[in-house]
Amino acid sequence: MKAFIFIGLVMILSSCGSNVRQKSPEELRMELKILEQSSPLDYVKIAEGASMNPNQTREAGLFRDAEYDGYILNGAINNTATIAKFKDVTITIEFFSTTETLMEQKEHVFYEYYEPNSSKTFSLKIDPPADFDKFSISIKSATATE
Repeated sequence: MKAFIFIGLVMILSSCGSNVRQKSPEELRMELKILEQSSPLDYVKIAEGASMNPNQTREAGLFRDAEYDGYILNGAINNTATIAKFKDVTITIEFFSTTETLMEQKEHVFYEYYEPNSSKTFSLKIDPPADFDKFSISIKSATATE
């Protein structure tokens, strides 16, 4: 009698799960796209190795010193999303003193498209505060596109 009840219970439980259908590849891609678009900061990143160098406008000569005009910030922005495309990436640049005190913060928007699994380099002229020691750069925002 117990075996009969057990077999009946197994048949009922197994028939309940048969109504679940598998998602099509298009549905899975759409779910992934929605997931990636909902959190752009998880996928849009600054690549390692961003650098900032003085912008030399004139080389030193026999009777003159070299002239500099601000700094050039070089780096790359990576989109690691599989399907989602982003645009209008805003970066934040922070300048710190030798005591690691935040001296100044600047923002810049790159009005470009960032395709999935891609990287774009950038070069940006900036004027940091005098006597800064270090800088950091991060992504503030990005907009998902359709």
